[in-house]
Amino acid sequence: MDIKDADSAENNSGSKNIVIHPVACAVPDGASGKPKLSGPIPEIRIRPGSYLHSFYKKDVVTEEFFCNYEVNPEFEWAVIEAGFPIVARGPQGEAHAIESPDHKFFIATLFQPQLSSKPGKPHPIIVEFLRAAANWKAAKLEDSVLE
Repeated sequence: MDIKDADSAENNSGSKNIVIHPVACAVPDGASGKPKLSGPIPEIRIRPGSYLHSFYKKDVVTEEFFCNYEVNPEFEWAVIEAGFPIVARGPQGEAHAIESPDHKFFIATLFQPQLSSKPGKPHPIIVEFLRAAANWKAAKLEDSVLE
């Protein structure tokens, strides 16, 4: 992102450019001793036209979180200029996911899909990743047969 001495608050480096900082909003009624952003958050808005939107096939979702750090809003411009649009936002407009428009599975989320994936109802990101992996393998096998 071309930010001199960019760092995360988690490192306690003394950097002037803390791109990743402690989460600003907490999950209401969060459990004691767990990360500040821990539990389900309803109303995660997914940007239409994004890969995430194509996975979920809806504009608003509920997701499970377990984290203490997020993108510092003061540096959202740098993330976007680096080619990673913010594609999911929380109830107060905070960034919850970015992705690369050039790569279907270059996705970073604050929520954890494995927490809400259940037997018989896997998370949409997991389903789409497995589908893409199977398609990739089938294409590789077909290419090797044609050679």
